[in-house]
Amino acid sequence: MAALVVAAAVAATLAALLPLPTAISLAAIVTWVCLPGVVTAWLIYRREPGGRAVAWLLGPAAGYVMTSLVLLAFWAAGVRSPALLAVAPVVASLLAWPASRLAGRLSIPALGRRDIIAVCVVLLLVPLVVGRPYSRVGADIPEGRAYRAYFTADFVWAMAVVAEVSKGDFPPRNVFYRNDDLRYYWLGHLLPAVEYRAARGAIRLDKLLLVNDFIIALAFAGFLYVFVRHFVDSPAAAAAACAGVVLFSSFEGTEFLWRLWRGGGSLDAVRGMNIDAVSRWTYQSLPVDGLQRVLLYQRQHELGYMLGLGALLLLVQARERLRPGVLFLAGCLLAMSLLFSSFAAMMLTAVVTAVAAIRLIASRAWRTMLAGAGLAALPLAAALALSWALRYVDGGGSLVAIGVNRMAAHNAPVAIALSFGPLLIGAAAGLCVAAWKRTLGRFWELVVAIAVCWLFYFFVDVPEHQHTYVGWRASHLLFISFAALTGYAIQELWAAGRRVRIAAVGTAAALAALAAPMVVIDLYNTQDIWNRAEGPGFRWTVILSPDEVEALDWIRAHTPPNARVQVEPSVRGRDTWDYIPAFAERRMSAGLPISMIPLKKYEVASARIKTLYESTSAEDAHARAAAECIDYLVVGPAERRAYAAFQPVLDSSPEHFTPVFRNASVGVYAVSSLPWYCGTRR
Repeated sequence: MAALVVAAAVAATLAALLPLPTAISLAAIVTWVCLPGVVTAWLIYRREPGGRAVAWLLGPAAGYVMTSLVLLAFWAAGVRSPALLAVAPVVASLLAWPASRLAGRLSIPALGRRDIIAVCVVLLLVPLVVGRPYSRVGADIPEGRAYRAYFTADFVWAMAVVAEVSKGDFPPRNVFYRNDDLRYYWLGHLLPAVEYRAARGAIRLDKLLLVNDFIIALAFAGFLYVFVRHFVDSPAAAAAACAGVVLFSSFEGTEFLWRLWRGGGSLDAVRGMNIDAVSRWTYQSLPVDGLQRVLLYQRQHELGYMLGLGALLLLVQARERLRPGVLFLAGCLLAMSLLFSSFAAMMLTAVVTAVAAIRLIASRAWRTMLAGAGLAALPLAAALALSWALRYVDGGGSLVAIGVNRMAAHNAPVAIALSFGPLLIGAAAGLCVAAWKRTLGRFWELVVAIAVCWLFYFFVDVPEHQHTYVGWRASHLLFISFAALTGYAIQELWAAGRRVRIAAVGTAAALAALAAPMVVIDLYNTQDIWNRAEGPGFRWTVILSPDEVEALDWIRAHTPPNARVQVEPSVRGRDTWDYIPAFAERRMSAGLPISMIPLKKYEVASARIKTLYESTSAEDAHARAAAECIDYLVVGPAERRAYAAFQPVLDSSPEHFTPVFRNASVGVYAVSSLPWYCGTRR
């Protein structure tokens, strides 16, 4: 019955995105792609009770990456056939067979019938969290096409990356800077790019991505459950902890409502608040995102977390003795994590290295340490080499800074109490109970993980991401670790007797009541495409007017895939910085991507575009446009407001700027007579 409820919820969510047969077909492709990892996990755990179930919960992320690597090999060889979606998982599955040598050497929790209901409860969290927000992404309303602000940074950027990768260039081109490669960990977007290329325009890109995100979110929820179950014996307690970490993670909502009530403000103010960032917006400290936002729009990080934490679980499972083969497999998982979520993989590699070193030093297994370190380093070195070959990193500047992160240190006690409060209390209770029952040794790997994450939280920074990036990655791993300890507290306090149980239930209910407003407000705001207010430097809802949708569709249909189509970046701000790459699926000669670092070269190039739009003569404008190798100039609503005289300048010289599209709001002009060098590399 529980499985039927999950199936109905999944079907309802998919049907809200696309016609159900199409959505199910896309979901089936993602599931098929994940199978090599399930096969790998089954070969390892097939002799263990519940091994098949554990394989389905632990394996999908590895399968997704294994298939992506096979797709990458075909892509590099110039193969672009849609048949790759069928062939690549089969080839990837052949890589799984050596893992069978670890069969019988790892211990896992024996999942039984009670786990079925528990897993179903955790899986239901996904449609509960993402169902309504997903149905509102790119919704066609009378005013145009709507995108809620929370999606413009991550989801809309994913649209741009997938659109570019789908064109087939290897490596893909930088959509914000001409004559450059895409400086981003784009391998995680290769599968949807292959799907989108195969669809040939029959499926809207945003809807295709949402189906992919939904299936991976389901896989992440299943992984979260089995991760917690490694430390918690009770399926009910594990499910409760998973529900708690997703739905009741922060006091920020209650704190904001309390301040609102004290100040006599209107409840409508919650619509204009990034409620899961009170720690930053109010206290100027490091922002922390709850796991509900991971489920919503961070597919590549979900996969990275599953792989890196899967490497940690291998060490937990090998309780009696660490073998070189286990360390090699852990290195493989960390390497795959590095290719999908690089910074999270750095933290998780530090965690796994520390845990392995402690284990091996304590047992004086010096030979295993040397052999295992060498074997684990091989796949990590290969992943680093591959990321370099794929042009992930732009070498122009310092990406990571070591030292006290001033934002993390500012108002740290208040910010941490608000952002992590409920789970901090739950985790502390779990550790206290473990100390009382003398079972602390069962959780020492989690303690190491928590310590490493706090070290990164306070002493590592990515300056060009507004000093905020580390907080997001570290907090997610902290939440997952806290969930396991909280689950143990729930399990033991429930079994401790009637009075303790009543006290524990009452405390948990109070904490949940104080924590619930944050997620409730966040999920409401995430789907609130009717909010037309201005946020701090952006609109809460980006509306593409019917005229803009028509123009963007025309550009996508009638310009070459490698064309450089330019808007003025500086007037686009933080909400339509991705306007052309995401919605028209074309490259720009210069833009201001908030997702790529270092930003300096983009700022310099965008300043040149600004002078182009300030031109007062057609000759000057043409000289500047030709120097930037711009194929098409776009004058949309933002450009008309900022540069009222520019479109008349273009209209005055059709020999330089040929009008190829125009409606009431948008004009598109082809730039004539580009220099010869513009065609050499785009």
